[in-house]
Amino acid sequence: MDQLLDQLDQNLKELYRKAVDADALLDEVQQQGHGKYQRIFVDDKSFQVSSDRFMPYLSEAAEQVAAMRQTQQFNTATLQRVVKQIQLLHKTLAEFRQVITK
Repeated sequence: MDQLLDQLDQNLKELYRKAVDADALLDEVQQQGHGKYQRIFVDDKSFQVSSDRFMPYLSEAAEQVAAMRQTQQFNTATLQRVVKQIQLLHKTLAEFRQVITK
């Protein structure tokens, strides 16, 4: 189980830098008068949080991983939700990066 949690932590670390950079770009875009959206993930039930930045979503996933590590117990549904959140963050941040660099 420790190996699984370590892999989740590694993914969160990779996402952290990407999320910080993406949020900084979103701040710039919004200051220029663009980016008039309300949330990153619209109509997606993977996250409880709703935000126009990436870090709150990453924080939610990180909190769940920390809770699993602390209790050393988790159910399959929790693990599946966290993995889906991490995958969704990876995918969305990659797509965001592609759009911004064009």
